[in-house]
This record gives sequence, structure tokens and C-alpha cells, in this order.
Amino acid sequence: MRYVVCMRVQPILRHSLRQQVYSSLLGMLLDGRWQHNSRINDSALAAELGVSRTPVREALIQLETEGLLACDPNRGFFLPPLRPEDARELYPILWSLEQLAMFLSAGDSAELRKRLEQAGLRAGASADSAAALKRDRAWHAALVEASGNTRLIELAGRIEALSRRYAATLPRDSPIAERRERDHAQIAEALATDQPARAFALLKMHWRAEMDEVLHALEERTAKSSPAASPEKPPGSRRPRAAAAGKS
Repeated sequence: MRYVVCMRVQPILRHSLRQQVYSSLLGMLLDGRWQHNSRINDSALAAELGVSRTPVREALIQLETEGLLACDPNRGFFLPPLRPEDARELYPILWSLEQLAMFLSAGDSAELRKRLEQAGLRAGASADSAAALKRDRAWHAALVEASGNTRLIELAGRIEALSRRYAATLPRDSPIAERRERDHAQIAEALATDQPARAFALLKMHWRAEMDEVLHALEERTAKSSPAASPEKPPGSRRPRAAAAGKS
């Protein structure tokens, strides 16, 4: 008698491919792959990633749902422009979510401080502005992850991704990175000395400072892109042609 052993085959999860494609596209977007209002070619992306167009379009739709992309029937997917009013709405949500994460982690402040220190060590130090921004965001991710609340972690991650597009507009040769590191140290010190109210206030001030910096950068960008207004001449500076001709 022959026995046939049936081994259960693990099904290939379709959503895992979609998630991989989504992560790749999100990384491209946050690294500045596309300019504002530039059209995103899903066929070219599919060829570049070695997948079909379906998971690429699914990932693009997810990015649109999260507000990172826009879609127009005639243009397809594109990177929407940055608007000051959106920044004013995003940042208060971001610092409120992180304050909630800090509150949920209050029972084990030592573990939270350890996570924040490890995040700083893993990120290292770099003078490059893009690397400095990633280091800053890694610190904040560690703060939120310490809460252990998966829904909060996912929501904060989406809002943070939106805010990172705005943070990328900040000047490269500015002391912003130093200000961030200084804020992080003050927040960690407040946690170490059991001053949660001070840590809450410092965290809000930290994000509000970035929001103000972003709004200023957007204002300067708008001023540079606007056509220079022609100076107005005072009344009576030019004589009517007929009058001028009569006096000649």
C-alpha cells in the first residue's frame, strides 16, 4: 500500500506584493523622486519594479487615499502642490498624536527614553539635510512606537509622511537640524526627570517651530515664482501725446 503525504502549500499573498510596491513608491515620493504637479507614469514604474501595472496602480490609489498623491481623469496620478493651509492642519494633528503616544507610554518612561536613545544612535550623524530629516523622523517614530498602539502608529505614520513633503522644502544650509537635535535632548531630559507636562509642551513647541519654518519657506517660494509687479508711476508723470505735440 502506498501512502501519499499531502503537504499544505502556503498561498502566495497578493497583498504582500502590493505592500512591497507601496513601500517602494512611498520611498521614492519622500526622497523627492517627483516634482510638484509632475505626472507619474504607472507603466514606467511597473517596468522599473519588475511587476505588472495592477499592484502599481493599487499602490498609487492607496497613496492618493492617504493624500500623498492626486488623480485627474485627464492627467492620471500626479504629485499635488504644497499648500500653507494644509500645513496648518497637518502639524497640530501630528503633535497631538505624538502627545497621545507619550501619554500611553507614561507607565514606562525608562523604556521610552531607551528607545529614543537607540533611535538616535541608529540614525548616526550627518551634515546632509535629507539624512538629518530622516534622523529626526526616526526619533519621532521611536516615540510613537513605544506606545504599543498599532492603530496610533499607523495613523501617525501617515500624517508624518504628509508632513515630510513639507519639511523637505526647508533650506539646506540652515541650522534647523541643530534645532531639532536640541529639542529632542530637552524632551528626553523632561522625560528623564519625570516632567511629563514639560515634555508635552516641548513636543508641541518642536512641531510648531517646524510648521512656522515650513510656512515661511512656502511664502518665499510663492514670492519667487510670482511675476514681479511693475512699479506704478505717479500720476502726471507722463503728458498726453496730443499735449506734448502741441508744445513742441
